[in-house]
Amino acid sequence: MSMSLFVVLALEIEPNTNDLNAAAKELAYVVEYTPNVNLKKHSGFLPAKLESQDAGMETYSFAVSELPAPFKSLLPKQYSQGVVYQFKFGGNPIEAQTAFTTAIILSSKYNGITIEDQSGAILSPEQLAEALPFLLGM
Repeated sequence: MSMSLFVVLALEIEPNTNDLNAAAKELAYVVEYTPNVNLKKHSGFLPAKLESQDAGMETYSFAVSELPAPFKSLLPKQYSQGVVYQFKFGGNPIEAQTAFTTAIILSSKYNGITIEDQSGAILSPEQLAEALPFLLGM
């Protein structure tokens, strides 16, 4: 079963993996993404290393207008013209940890809003970080 995290950022923000790698170091997360990938233009599997293990997740981006209606209603108005970054993962715990770590980084660095697709809940960076140890048991 695949799951997704949706991270919504303001329209003018277009992170790339170089930005993510720098932010990961600042926030003390041991993750390294393939260099120089524009997340807004990338679609498909994004390779990464998580604590020296091969990792990654599927990444997609689209306008907030394409987000499912129940999720759109959760967003503050200032995000209505933003961009959604979807991080999709299956039953692999390393992929799940990579997706959650990426959501933490984007939410922390760019004031993003993260929505978990199964429950429709908004998750803070702190809640995402609390979930990381539990993902090992997937």
